[in-house]
Amino acid sequence: MCLSTVYMDHGNKHEEIMKDVARIEAKGRGFLLINLFGENKFIEGQIRDIDLVDGHSITLENKKPG
Repeated sequence: MCLSTVYMDHGNKHEEIMKDVARIEAKGRGFLLINLFGENKFIEGQIRDIDLVDGHSITLENKKPG
């Protein structure tokens, strides 16, 4: 089973948002993350990168105008 960890890139640091993510759904300006246990969280942002080989990680970033 391949589960991922989702991070938010804040420029100078990576914040872990959710572990054991089994499903990601695009919703408007962000993504609904659903983990193995059915817990979910909505995160506004865009995908920066996805690594499905080393660490099974997804990194999002939230670029606010300004």
